[in-house]
Amino acid sequence: MKTKLIGMVAIAAFGMNTIGCSFSVGTDMANSNTAANTAKPPASNSNSNANAAKTDSASKPKLKGEAKPTDGTAKSAKKNNPIPSDWIYVYDDTKGYGFSLPEGSEGESETVEGIDVFAATTPAPSEIDIFVLAYKDKTRTREDLLADAVEFLEALGQQVTPGDLQAEGGDYSVADATTIHPSRGKGKLRILVGTDITDNYVMILGVEESRFAANESIIDAIWGSFEMWSDTGE
Repeated sequence: MKTKLIGMVAIAAFGMNTIGCSFSVGTDMANSNTAANTAKPPASNSNSNANAAKTDSASKPKLKGEAKPTDGTAKSAKKNNPIPSDWIYVYDDTKGYGFSLPEGSEGESETVEGIDVFAATTPAPSEIDIFVLAYKDKTRTREDLLADAVEFLEALGQQVTPGDLQAEGGDYSVADATTIHPSRGKGKLRILVGTDITDNYVMILGVEESRFAANESIIDAIWGSFEMWSDTGE
């Protein structure tokens, strides 16, 4: 059964504001409660310095690179995943995850009913749209998380056809999906799901279907850099 909560998050956090491509990123995230790129250390109550991904307004502040935690253990989505030296690292010290993005990426986070939603877009020419959903529920399987991702996207107006999950290490699985938007056409996505005891993470990356192959290496480098951090002292 689909989780009604995820559908509520998608509708509340993103509404009908979408960017002009088939993989739609919402922009109605002005009241962000979570700092998805908070530095650690030091542990502080800093606010997100990011802004909405790909809007029609003036340029927004870009995401800033942060240091990885110096304590705790990271469970990486992909081993031996080389990251370009000019990429930045973003980290959420509340939900305990981090990953790398091309420098110049824009993003923002919001917490709705206990679920953290982070949306970002890489700079041109790739312009890959990214969502990360983070929430606690020890009963969720990775198949459940894929269903959550589908429901989230459907609430954004997409018709979603997911593929099968493929195991990627002991804690992660990956699936591809195709989407059709009634006015924006076809998109293609790669979805990463991960579980760490009670913590659940869903990362969705996508572009228009016609641009997926050209950007697949960047998409794989991003999800491959995803890390779940345990015992960081929070």
